[in-house]
Amino acid sequence: MASNPIAAALDNPTAASPQVENGAAQERDKGKRPAFPDGCPVTPLGVDNNISGQQKCYYLDWNGQLNGLEANNRHGKLGLIAMFGPTSNWLEENFPQWSAPVYEGRGKERTLVKPSEIVGFDQAEAARALIEECARKGVFDPAGRMRGRGAHNLGDGIGLALHCGKQVLVSSLKADGTIKDWVWLDPGEIDGNVYVAGAAVPMPWHTSVGTKPAEDLLKHIRTWNFVRPVLDPRFLLGAIGASLIGGALPWRPNIWITGGRGTGKSSLNGKKGLLHRLMGDGCVRSGNASAAGIRQKMQNATLPVMFDELESDNRYARDVIELARVSSSGDDLTRGGGDHKAHEFTLASLFWFSSILVPPMEPADLSRLALLQVRKLRPGGDMLDLDSMNLPRLGRMMMRRMIDGWHRLRPTKRKFHLALAACGHDSRACDQFGTLLACADLLINDWQTKDGLPDDEEVAHWAQLCHPEGLMEVNEETADEQACINLLTTTMVQSRGGDEREALSSWMREALHRDEKVAGLAQKKLGQIGLRIVNARLNKSEDGKPPRWGSVQYLPTLPAYLAVANTHQALNGYFKESKWAKGVWKQTLGRFDGAHVGVTCKMAGAAQRCVLVPLYHILDETELEDMSKPGAMAKWIAEETERAEA
Repeated sequence: MASNPIAAALDNPTAASPQVENGAAQERDKGKRPAFPDGCPVTPLGVDNNISGQQKCYYLDWNGQLNGLEANNRHGKLGLIAMFGPTSNWLEENFPQWSAPVYEGRGKERTLVKPSEIVGFDQAEAARALIEECARKGVFDPAGRMRGRGAHNLGDGIGLALHCGKQVLVSSLKADGTIKDWVWLDPGEIDGNVYVAGAAVPMPWHTSVGTKPAEDLLKHIRTWNFVRPVLDPRFLLGAIGASLIGGALPWRPNIWITGGRGTGKSSLNGKKGLLHRLMGDGCVRSGNASAAGIRQKMQNATLPVMFDELESDNRYARDVIELARVSSSGDDLTRGGGDHKAHEFTLASLFWFSSILVPPMEPADLSRLALLQVRKLRPGGDMLDLDSMNLPRLGRMMMRRMIDGWHRLRPTKRKFHLALAACGHDSRACDQFGTLLACADLLINDWQTKDGLPDDEEVAHWAQLCHPEGLMEVNEETADEQACINLLTTTMVQSRGGDEREALSSWMREALHRDEKVAGLAQKKLGQIGLRIVNARLNKSEDGKPPRWGSVQYLPTLPAYLAVANTHQALNGYFKESKWAKGVWKQTLGRFDGAHVGVTCKMAGAAQRCVLVPLYHILDETELEDMSKPGAMAKWIAEETERAEA
């Protein structure tokens, strides 16, 4: 067979001949324009076309803000002056507009009265040079490249950039990838991204800081009466540290502070509360903003976002919680704009919430939260004088601690991650609580160990305090498939108009009854609504096809399954107001361990495509025959698989 010519060319590349290269270069150089002048106070970034075909040139103006000017009609004189600001003299120096010289007399008597002089700048030449420079820079798409105030990763994530509005603190690296030094740069193009100038936010403290400021802050935090008096203050301290560098973290653990009236929530997370004063302008506060309002406020910043009193009746609560979910893993959010182009927003901020009651949430949202409950303040306890604590200064010191400890954050978090996993946490919980514990450790400890990391005993101590059995964040989480089957089995039903309404799970129990008459009636009622109790059977492979699961009439001596029709009018009604409506339930129920999808079952005389869910996921094991219990069922499935493949 002849080899693929394209693959052969890629595998054996050859250089173009010098004559071809030189000829192409000569062709490009024909009519080449002069080089763009040095020292321009405005940075041309590149060009892009919108959906209507209008070419737009992008610049960082004198203030470091992004400007997009259409090439055909937006480079007017006043527009250029606005972009150059007080440095517009640069335009006159490089693109001068000369007045005509003034003469008197005629012929040999003609004398120069007033020589030509600069009277401004040549707008046409200046616009041409700027547009050409943008074209030279190539295509520039702002989506995903704009970086606002807050922390950001550099390169492969080992480096760190802290955008403070007017300046950017950037880490320089040694050959081995560790931090060498920190340098301040002006906003602009750094490491392939564009850092846009903005209003100033607090900068890190100017000198290195010991552990005492963090110890003092932790002492203040313990003034609040937390339900978990040891763990919650530690989580809160870690969340403060994480907030200060949130945009550079692989995972952002969001925080929800909850408690009744008089518990001090607002003095902790409210406007002018402890957290707000610590971070000052380095956070985004909102009382009742929509998700769209938050995105517009952020402008690609990664500053922490704070909501006080986000109660369940807040009409924006669901959208804002969704925003926090996306932000925790650092994804980008794309929305359409008035210019008919997609606009991408950076979402890499840590969200703080507080309320009397926590709104109902999806498991995916709850798993991204640390829930900190506060009780009423202790009788006779000292009230903090927030004005006298110099919290803005303390916040800058905390930021300096996080900057100085950046190089050990990853390995510290890894130690906590492994310890939490050993205690039984899943990967997301390890990210959530491991990040909080690691950031708290950076703030409050200077370890004298060989690698500068916390010792194993310290890590194990905090991991044990976070044991899954003791964390409500983990205990209250319900898997999506379990929530789906719970909705179905708790639905109230009645077979006839005069009958008493009862939970659907009661019909399932009756279908398991030893009395054939009772069981048969229950099976008939279940069949009318797209359900049936069955046994499963793995049919042998035929014609080279893999074995397929089927269903057979239920017998107590074999494992029991609930067959749920993929589509059914009655089930549509039960799931109508849920996210599992319109047949989506079959996808979710198919995620149960031991479930079988695409199985054909007979219900009410008609064949239906179904998903089979092992009954031990639905009913208590004490209600099931021995063969339907998890251990016996697993053994039976293994034997059935061996038989079908024989």
